[in-house]
Amino acid sequence: MPKEFLTYQQQMEKLRSSGLRIENEEVCRRVLADIGYFPVVNGYQSFFRDPSTRVYREGATFGDILALYEFDVELREIMLDALLKVEAKIRSALAYEFCAAYGESQSKYLDARCYATSKGAKRVLPKLLNMLDYIANKDTSHEYLAYYRRAYKNVPLWVAVNAMTFGQISKMLTALRDNEKTKIAKRFGVGNPKELSSFIRVLALYRNVCAHGERLFSHRCHVEIPDTTLHAKLGIEKIGPDYVCGKVDVFSAVITLRYLLRDDEFKAFKAKLVKCVNGYFSLDESIGEERLLEAMGFPAEWKKITRYKI
Repeated sequence: MPKEFLTYQQQMEKLRSSGLRIENEEVCRRVLADIGYFPVVNGYQSFFRDPSTRVYREGATFGDILALYEFDVELREIMLDALLKVEAKIRSALAYEFCAAYGESQSKYLDARCYATSKGAKRVLPKLLNMLDYIANKDTSHEYLAYYRRAYKNVPLWVAVNAMTFGQISKMLTALRDNEKTKIAKRFGVGNPKELSSFIRVLALYRNVCAHGERLFSHRCHVEIPDTTLHAKLGIEKIGPDYVCGKVDVFSAVITLRYLLRDDEFKAFKAKLVKCVNGYFSLDESIGEERLLEAMGFPAEWKKITRYKI
């Protein structure tokens, strides 16, 4: 049966019938009206109720759910700001190194011969070239593209990349030849181009989570970052050969940002992150520090991430 429509009052009664205490009806009604039942309640209630009985644990309140939601909103804002910095750096580096190798003509980035012949490149290349062709010759939603077409009959890659999503940038990086990949990787102090591709792919996925307002703090990617020196230096626990965290969780994105941001940028990011996490614990202790950090994939010594050289 489809879910039936419920008024705000009925939504509050539904929460109460499941054992949730609503301390302030006016606040609850405003949240349900301004944000919605699904993003707040459905998105965060699982941390406050028994999964088998679907009944809220004793003492759980709507304020607990709202506090976790607001923490996640702040976390998304902090992460997105850092991700946008990396995105800009990758756009710039990719355009520079490709044009340095093949020139400024759009015919070059539309030519499959200017890309690698690996399995990964062949997998993404058809859609990539179609997308680039659309940007160069057909896209009318960006005035700067139309201007370059009119004025120069050519849209160089350093212009075209600005109309590409982070996911598309990630796919283009995958398709590049090793020479260009290596030069881009060296810019970020990453010795292995495959490692850089993995980093960017994971960040692109987390970028989508942040941009679309999805729950971030407990998100798990379907791809993982490679083992890094930071995993070992932070003493992250292993089960067999595998690290238990920092691979597909939010902390994997934090590790990646540690590699791809400048030291001063990462320190500023970490300061905001520490303030966000500490701020949540000071306002609401309903989940507990250990459980929250476990959900985020943060090891006990996560704050020491800036102590180690990479």
